[in-house]
Amino acid sequence: MKGGASGMAFAIAAALALGPAGSIFSRAAAEPISVSVSKIKDLNLRIYGFVETDFIADTTQGFTEEQYNTLVPVRTVAGADNFAGQHHRTQFSVRDSRLGLGLTLPKTDAGLQSEAVIELDFLGNNAPNTVPGTAAGTQSERDFYNNPAVRVRHAFMNVTYNAWNAKVGQTWSLLGWQPYYFPGETIVQPDPGQLYRRFAQARLTHTLDMGSWTLESAADAARPAEVNSGNPELHAGLRLASTQVRGASSYGAGTSMVGLSVAVSGALIPIETDGIGNPTGQALAFDFLVPIIPSSDGKDRSNNLVWVGEVMGGSGVGGLEYSGLTFGVPAISAATPNAGSAVDSGIAGIDAAGNAELIRCRAFRTNLQYTLPGGKWALSGGYAQVEGRNLDRFSFTTARNIAIAPKIQFGYVGVLFDPWPWLRAALEVNQAKDTYNDPANRFAINNRFQLTTYFVF
Repeated sequence: MKGGASGMAFAIAAALALGPAGSIFSRAAAEPISVSVSKIKDLNLRIYGFVETDFIADTTQGFTEEQYNTLVPVRTVAGADNFAGQHHRTQFSVRDSRLGLGLTLPKTDAGLQSEAVIELDFLGNNAPNTVPGTAAGTQSERDFYNNPAVRVRHAFMNVTYNAWNAKVGQTWSLLGWQPYYFPGETIVQPDPGQLYRRFAQARLTHTLDMGSWTLESAADAARPAEVNSGNPELHAGLRLASTQVRGASSYGAGTSMVGLSVAVSGALIPIETDGIGNPTGQALAFDFLVPIIPSSDGKDRSNNLVWVGEVMGGSGVGGLEYSGLTFGVPAISAATPNAGSAVDSGIAGIDAAGNAELIRCRAFRTNLQYTLPGGKWALSGGYAQVEGRNLDRFSFTTARNIAIAPKIQFGYVGVLFDPWPWLRAALEVNQAKDTYNDPANRFAINNRFQLTTYFVF
């Protein structure tokens, strides 16, 4: 590397000193930070990310910063008061802050474009006690929030040649065409009912240019849901998008100008056990984004109204594509008779006949976002619902049965304010409502109030 390690460090420091830079998260592009290195000729380094601070108040004690599809604690258990279901929780956290490195090469004379991306956050955990305040463990609340573990979000190679693109590495799932259809929310996503997953994969995409429209077709082989299944997870999808009718879509720290589009995608999820069945999960998702009031020129966010929606039906996608979604069904462990292998929570359980059965679920969500004239303020609101479709087929004790929640509902309203291109402040109020089998605790409700600031670079 030219000038050695010290020269590289000085170059990065000098580049950072230039000021706020454009990134995949920023709304108004300033000159991007780039550092030339010589180990690979003409390779450029782009540094991006944001510093996020979350101030969160919940009315129960079931969540960390990430709500996921985790069930809300009930108010009583076996007739006795449940402390977590009756008391609130307050969190101050910077763990969702991110740092990304983008490595790009100039387009070759033959038209080949190449890049690599490594993106990190700090939402990892250093000990088995991953939910502080619930049990004794080797990790204190102090270390959970103040000294979080670095976590890989994305690590992939991206190569484009004419209409073809290949991605190899860890990035967004193709199911739901993530992240095009994420809701305009403040919370640390995902929210309940949101397809949200990253994993190692090899994906091939073809983009057909049809003038004012593009048609993307993609397929991949991905990290298996269960390594002992011996087979990868498979995805495929089609996406039709306008290049002219566009609107502003915000989530977290960023805002993108996204075209009118519809998309369909599917997944096959192989599971293998020893003597209790080898089911294959299946999922089908339909997504859409409609700029009801589109951007005047495809770039201006002012006076944009965008509607986003998603519908999914399938089996075996619970804790896999829907983070934390189990409905309360116990996981298959290696100690389960005749299982032979553990299967992650939310994918499958043991039914009344003693067989491995995939958990079936159905989910939908919808989101509206309006960016006010001037482009600095945006309002958003949405609703999501997730239902377990075959929970009555699983074998439970009475105590376990009342802990099953066949329906999860979630709604929110929020406001985002961007006084400068590098700064965002956002406020959200949301409610998670779970419907349990327990007649004494039919509903469990958590209300969340969140204020978040982002310094985007």
